[in-house]
Amino acid sequence: MEEGRFERIRLQALQLLPEATRHKISQFVRSDDAQRSFWGELLSRFLLSEATGSKVPDQAFETGSKGKPFQEGYMGKYFNISHSGAWVVVAVSDTVVGVDVEKIKKVPEGVADRFFSRSENEMLQHADNETEKADIFFTLWTLKESFLKATGKGLTKSLGSFSVQSSGQGRYILSGDPEAEGYFLKNYSFHEGYKLSACSTADDFISGVAEIDKSVLLNPAGIPYL
Repeated sequence: MEEGRFERIRLQALQLLPEATRHKISQFVRSDDAQRSFWGELLSRFLLSEATGSKVPDQAFETGSKGKPFQEGYMGKYFNISHSGAWVVVAVSDTVVGVDVEKIKKVPEGVADRFFSRSENEMLQHADNETEKADIFFTLWTLKESFLKATGKGLTKSLGSFSVQSSGQGRYILSGDPEAEGYFLKNYSFHEGYKLSACSTADDFISGVAEIDKSVLLNPAGIPYL
């Protein structure tokens, strides 16, 4: 995160968000946490406006019981936010949607045993090296997490209660749990060192990820991101 650049525009930039959202962001002690929250909110509003051709009302997004933001009442659009490391991602859809981005790191010891199904653990065990193991782990993790975010249940639902199955060309389905039926998933090619996945009840994902520069989000207000 670019702490110096963000802090120079922080007070001015926060005026682009509703008062309640500004207050929430001001509670973060760490600048990088404040940045992720700010850019996620601003990017969501930008994409919702682009998708509907209408400015999002100047009010804070409502959230579900598990903290998932939702805007179903805003012209029928759904969205979800995720952030990790240097990236903030937002997915917008006509149906419920979840998205998850994760920075790849060493696979945490024992996590797969606790949260992955037997078949998924077998995939990890057959990895040729630690790099391949991490690639498999974070592909599975982001796919599973995107599903939980789509449903709005978060980790109140066990990650091991369902299994990820490839249906080809970066697309996946879920099995082993009736609640997982009817969801479709896609893992996207993203920046090196990161994994990005999305989940929806519609199997019509866009083919790739579009990147939007921060200056584009600030441009309408004439705030220079220098």
